[in-house]
Amino acid sequence: MPSFNKYAALFVCVIWTLIVSGCSLLEIREQSSVVESVGAIKGSISIDSPQKGKVIVLLFLVENETPALVAQVPSSENGTYQFNVGPGTHYIAAFIDINNDGQYQKNEHGNLWGSPSAVVVAEKATVTLDPIHISGVVPETGRKDKVRHKLLDIVKNIGHVTTMTDPKFTAENASMGMWRPLDFLEQVGGGLFFLQPYDPDKVPVLFVHGVNGNPTNWQSVIASMDNQKTQAWVLYYPSGLRLDLISDYMVNAVVSLQNEHKFDRLCVVAHSMGGLVTRSFVKKYIERAPQASESLDFVMTVNSPMDGMSSAAAGVKYSPILVPAWNDIAPDSDFIKELTDWVWPEDIPYHLVFSFTEGSSDDGVVALRSQIPLRLQSES
Repeated sequence: MPSFNKYAALFVCVIWTLIVSGCSLLEIREQSSVVESVGAIKGSISIDSPQKGKVIVLLFLVENETPALVAQVPSSENGTYQFNVGPGTHYIAAFIDINNDGQYQKNEHGNLWGSPSAVVVAEKATVTLDPIHISGVVPETGRKDKVRHKLLDIVKNIGHVTTMTDPKFTAENASMGMWRPLDFLEQVGGGLFFLQPYDPDKVPVLFVHGVNGNPTNWQSVIASMDNQKTQAWVLYYPSGLRLDLISDYMVNAVVSLQNEHKFDRLCVVAHSMGGLVTRSFVKKYIERAPQASESLDFVMTVNSPMDGMSSAAAGVKYSPILVPAWNDIAPDSDFIKELTDWVWPEDIPYHLVFSFTEGSSDDGVVALRSQIPLRLQSES
């Protein structure tokens, strides 16, 4: 049984952080409850059409009796797709993106799931649908009202060009992303940003921040890069979310950019918790887009808790509030176990960076035994 004083100190730090950031326990509990209610919609696409192009799958959420477009993902190479969704009523559609612009045009073949039919998802439930069959233009639904397009910013910001001075990249927003991830998605958005217009002659290097972080954490590293040969991309996400949701987004974003720009080389560098997100990304990327994943040229994790953190487990067990990501960072979590059981592919170079303070067995946060577990030393 851990000592009371050890976790009393943890609670004092947590509560002080909340006071400084202006969060209330009720706000965080409410948002954590919503995140923990997330389920999934899974399905596949079958095609009997002469049109060529990537299949884009659309997710609509019924709000005030009107379907609103809230997300879109490219189908995988084997024609499957998945959306992580909260409880509610949804509709699914898909189309062949023949001009590769990510938007539906009337001449593009597609279809709705069902006639269309509502997909009702209960709390934490996974719904697997029959295939959507695409053979011609999308049939008329008979609805007279217009569907409201309300793509989340985190979807619209895939490939958006910005700079390190972007007002989104603040410590305050990073704190919001950890404690109130849903507010972050609504007010800040996040995304996978470019720091310069895409250049086909430069190798993309994607930087992934850690817990309570933002892209500016990488500013000095990016400034030291050879910008004649490389171009920096940054992932910006609410670090309080479940890590599976973040890595799902990362896969969909990278596949979307690959469909658009046809790049054949990609490097990924991740810090702290971002290393766990990145390992999950690589696993899913290989499974869902095996040909596209051949572009992975170099992956590095820096001071990452690859075996989890006992402090997160303590937070799950003892803290009066719960950040959803803590469930995944805990050493015995299903998320950690799944990544532990998976073996890194030999053909993808993996660089494992670790550090520790003099006379200590950690870097001040992450224990060495978690940064460099033996199995990862053999993989790297």
